[in-house]
Amino acid sequence: MKKYIFLAILLIIGGGIFYVANSYESIVKDLVHKYGSQVTGTDVSLEGFKISLSNGEGQIKKIVVANPKGYQSANFLSLDGITIKVDIKSLASDTIIIDSIIIDKPVISYEILSLTQNNIKEIKNNITKFTSKSASSSSKEKKSTSSKEESGSGKKVIIKKLQINQGEINAAASAGELASSNISVPLPDITMTNIGGGQNGNDIPAIISKILNQILSTASKTVATFKIGDFKNIAEKNLDNVVGGVKDRVKTLGIFGK
Repeated sequence: MKKYIFLAILLIIGGGIFYVANSYESIVKDLVHKYGSQVTGTDVSLEGFKISLSNGEGQIKKIVVANPKGYQSANFLSLDGITIKVDIKSLASDTIIIDSIIIDKPVISYEILSLTQNNIKEIKNNITKFTSKSASSSSKEKKSTSSKEESGSGKKVIIKKLQINQGEINAAASAGELASSNISVPLPDITMTNIGGGQNGNDIPAIISKILNQILSTASKTVATFKIGDFKNIAEKNLDNVVGGVKDRVKTLGIFGK
């Protein structure tokens, strides 16, 4: 009899752990979709999140950031092969500690629609608008629960180390002489440390904003400085054909997402 009771207890505990682990998957998916979409102004989705509640090690199959409307490619950013290490004890606290996130071989689809319009710049602008709005909102006193939820001020997060390895930028253009031009360049490895640590944690939208801004800035600088003759030569030629103040304005705006 005692044997059966012991087995029943094990089944209950095992079932409870399975339920909690799967609940975290659902919660994380919802959070990434909700706040990621708010920050970027496009649809953000997560697939296949799993975490071990015994050691905090987990894997995310894929995170996809959709392109804004009007671009040929469906997705702007695809993050595959993500491994994470979470401080399990912190899950019950107000600040979740993520020891490490490693992202292997992300793919960025960089698309130029015109001399002044590209998806990197558009998403960066969306992030800037969201950040400004969020900063303005957080400066006001919000005491109601609904206000806290809207501003993303619930759990705080600290990421001790984020590593992005062997990324790739696939660049395409549909602007005049740039049409049908396609190139592929490597994305330099990115390392970020102590994200949110200086403020005892950031809310989830702020964490997402910081990571995406770093990825976007790195991609933008890479495309602008890499030896991609066709893109830069055609861009410069087209700029020479733009006259007066319009030419100066285009230079200020920048074709490469600056």
